Amino acid sequence: MTVWIKQGVKGKLNRQTRKGFGRVANLYAQHNLDLQVTSLMEGNHSPGSLHYDGGAFDIKRQQMLREFIVTALGNDFDVVEYHDGRDIFHIEYDPK
Repeated sequence: MTVWIKQGVKGKLNRQTRKGFGRVANLYAQHNLDLQVTSLMEGNHSPGSLHYDGGAFDIKRQQMLREFIVTALGNDFDVVEYHDGRDIFHIEYDPK
């Protein structure tokens, strides 16, 4: 498994979000899939987005892994799919 970071992606994840990223990376590795990071803190996100505080990341979507990701991350993370041409999962640490 290779982690690919899209050109221009920069920033840091907070501690809890880094742990979630590690779980996602492990799932991609278990399925022998490359993990493509498309956004961290850079770019234009909605007002109040958790991206700006290091609480969210976007990755290239692998549909077969969605339920595995949701299960591995638990209730403290939201996993949102975008089908608007970006074809990504937006994953954020957002405890309830």
